[in-house]
Amino acid sequence: MRIKEIEQRIKTSPLTPQQARLDALKTQKDNVSRALDSERKRQKVVKAQQNLTKALFA
Repeated sequence: MRIKEIEQRIKTSPLTPQQARLDALKTQKDNVSRALDSERKRQKVVKAQQNLTKALFA
């Protein structure tokens, strides 16, 4: 982190419990969204590999 970023975080007041909960939920949503995208890509690759195998040996 840069010094300015650290200073800015120090100057801001601590989050209220409600704000902290919202931040946590937003972070959780982002993580789940990334995991879902990764899983879809993984399944796409597996399906493509299966189709390639079928095409080669059919």
